[in-house]
Amino acid sequence: MCFGIKAPSLAENAEEYYYKANLNLTSGKIAEAVNYYKLAAEKKEDFFEAHLGLSIAYRELKEYDKAREAILKVLEIKPEYYQVYYNLGLILEKQKKYNEAIRAYEKFLEKVPGASRFTDTKHRISKIKALRQ
Repeated sequence: MCFGIKAPSLAENAEEYYYKANLNLTSGKIAEAVNYYKLAAEKKEDFFEAHLGLSIAYRELKEYDKAREAILKVLEIKPEYYQVYYNLGLILEKQKKYNEAIRAYEKFLEKVPGASRFTDTKHRISKIKALRQ
């Protein structure tokens, strides 16, 4: 007999893992965040937010190849999500793939509503172009 006591759930859902991942990421526990983002993505493969978070966490860990792989998964799942291009640009810039980074930033500016407000992106493009000269 249970007497109204709920047993702890062993099967957490993707959103719960994602929530825990975000808590860990914002607390600076990046490796833990990676684990939870992976669990969220495994539970729900088309959960683009989990892949985006995973990409950000890997970027924080300076694991740029893994970050790029995760952000490309976001692009595959939700190609109309313009923020993906900015994050891709950040990763490519860290990898010193400057031409690709510029293209990603320009794609972001092309797709984002009110692009004129995003001076940071325009500054990044100018900075990269100056580095190439």
